[in-house]
Amino acid sequence: MKFTERELTKGVRLHLCETDKFKSLTCKVFIQQELKDRDATSTALLPLLLRRGSERFPSTLQIARELEDLYAAEFGADVLKIGERQILEFYLQMVEPSLLPQGEELLERGLRSFWEIFTKPQGPGNRFVDSYFEQEKSTLEQDIKGLVNDKRSYAQVRLIALMCAEEPYGIYKYGDLKDLPGLKNQDVFAHYQKLLREHPIDIFCVGQNLEGVARLLSSLIPPRQETVELAPKTQSTVAEARYFEETMDVNQAILVLGYRTNCSYHDDDYYYALLVANGILGGFAHSKLFVNVREKASLAYFVGSGLEGSKGLLTITAGISPDQEEQALAIIAEQVKALQSGDITSEELEQTKRGITGAMTTITDSPAGVIDRNLLGLVEGEYRSLDQVVEAIWKVTHDDCVRVMQKIQLDTTYVLKSDGSKEGAEDATN
Repeated sequence: MKFTERELTKGVRLHLCETDKFKSLTCKVFIQQELKDRDATSTALLPLLLRRGSERFPSTLQIARELEDLYAAEFGADVLKIGERQILEFYLQMVEPSLLPQGEELLERGLRSFWEIFTKPQGPGNRFVDSYFEQEKSTLEQDIKGLVNDKRSYAQVRLIALMCAEEPYGIYKYGDLKDLPGLKNQDVFAHYQKLLREHPIDIFCVGQNLEGVARLLSSLIPPRQETVELAPKTQSTVAEARYFEETMDVNQAILVLGYRTNCSYHDDDYYYALLVANGILGGFAHSKLFVNVREKASLAYFVGSGLEGSKGLLTITAGISPDQEEQALAIIAEQVKALQSGDITSEELEQTKRGITGAMTTITDSPAGVIDRNLLGLVEGEYRSLDQVVEAIWKVTHDDCVRVMQKIQLDTTYVLKSDGSKEGAEDATN
């Protein structure tokens, strides 16, 4: 399924995927900005505030009633982080209007309500409702603090913060606790108005009869005179591999290694080879890390690797017993070296390609998945169809994987381990 693209006004692009595969109309709006310390925390507050009410629907109850009247339509809002961009996401899904009585009227009502909920927040004109603002600051504080309850996610966030301390990518997608107390209502409101006026906005729609959707959206969006040019991502090199250790009230140690791949989405000759190589290393149950670290050596409760395609980082994460760190690091290093030296079987290569392409194909089983697979292309400014990606993956050779793995460099090792205050076994998420 392909998207067609058009510009509605300066910096606002509409992407349409006409299909009768789904019995729904799904729209997602993405507003991009650069990751910046204080702005990141302000932006993270916005979905919480915008869900509280708008000028026309001044409470969560009234928003819920409007969605119910639209045959149980769904609205959502969140913050994403891709590369060095922080992205506001707004979501609408409603029953395909052509299947409903008064379908055209419901389509117009649904799109208008959707647009107004997230562009016209309730407030006195230059600020959000004061009580909402203070409540949602508290909510965001609890969300950020709550990260520590999922030790695996916490360790991964800490690795990135340490590894990329001098780069925007090191900023957590929900910002920083230290910035919260100083945020002022008027400033956050003004920040949001600037995002709406000047930052790149992309609207994706999946469904039927989308020309009508395009006309309606075009009528809702005011003309804009300029668009902020977002800075390109920073590039860093490895001077010397670093090691960090943190203790906490846990028994299971979490080990995370961060590698600079010296490759990213625009490196056509290397990117898809890196995707396949990562799969062979730690993306599947047949991968080298799973087989050698978990199954053969019985060192890990979990182990795997992941790739951040925009920034070009590869991470390896393992949950291990605290006294087996040295052994686990040694076996992990052996698996990386095995790939670099060409120890890749034809079966590993074939299984991995099949696994990656199969997972990509299943993404298109939902309209949200059809949209979300374009997010990397959105940030990088270059969209690739599913057919293009699948073809590129199947073209990857043994030697391609070896070459791309020889480019990676270990940057940072982070270990989260016990502070000695607990005894006994612990679940992998704690």
